[in-house]
Amino acid sequence: MENTAPHNGEPPLADLILEGALGKELGLGDRELGLALAVANMKLKSGNAEKALSMYAILVLCKPLDVEYQCGLANCAVQMQEYEMALQAASAIIGLAPRDCRGYYFSGAACLGLGKISEAREDVSDAMKFAENTADRAFLEASQKLNALLNASFP
Repeated sequence: MENTAPHNGEPPLADLILEGALGKELGLGDRELGLALAVANMKLKSGNAEKALSMYAILVLCKPLDVEYQCGLANCAVQMQEYEMALQAASAIIGLAPRDCRGYYFSGAACLGLGKISEAREDVSDAMKFAENTADRAFLEASQKLNALLNASFP
C-alpha cells in the first residue's frame, strides 16, 4: 500500500506531485517546460514519436495539471496506438477542462482503439458539440471524421 501520509509535516506525495514538485525540484519553470513542449511537438511532427512520448510523459510528471501537456501526451499516445495511456491523459483533460473538445476527441479515439464503441460514440459526440464553439475548426473536422469512421465501421 502506498504511503501518502504526511512525513515530518510535509504534504502527502500525491499532493506534491499535483503541485508540480518534480519540476520545481529539477529547477524547471514555466519557460523551460514550455520550451520542452515545443521540442516534443517538433519531435512528434518529425516522426520521432517515441522520443516525443517520453518528453510528454516527463512534462506531465512535472506539471500534471497542465492541459496542454496532457493533450500532447494523449495525442502522441493515440498516434502510437498506446490507447490506455491516451485514455488516461484524455480523462485528465476532461477533468481539468470539461468544455475542451480535445479531451473528448482523444478519449473517443482511444476508446475506438480499445474496442469500446459505445464509449467512443459518446465521446466523439461530445467532442463535436464542444468543438462547434471554438475558433479552431481542426478538432471539429477531426471529430466529424472520427464520427464518420465509427458510423461506417459500426453501423
